[in-house]
Amino acid sequence: MELYFADAIGPDYVEVLESQGHRCVVATTGTKKDLSQHLATAEVLIVRSTSVTREMIEAAPQLGLIVRAGAGTDTIDVDAASEYGIYVATCQAKTLWLLPS
Repeated sequence: MELYFADAIGPDYVEVLESQGHRCVVATTGTKKDLSQHLATAEVLIVRSTSVTREMIEAAPQLGLIVRAGAGTDTIDVDAASEYGIYVATCQAKTLWLLPS
């Protein structure tokens, strides 16, 4: 499964996920160009502070899940995600970033 992290994440966490067979891509710049380049193949999009717009969702044909590493979905266009059959989930940021190594 291809996971795209739109915000920074530590290399230890990426290593854990990749050891479980996932392909992880971490944003390097946070620019629209960086986002659109990787959204085309992402199956899961994980964000902390990055807003997820309709435009981003439309550029992600493989996307099945958006995870907000934090509380609330106010930065995610949930209506657009629903229209495209994409699930949206939230979790406390420290839970996601503190996966055991």
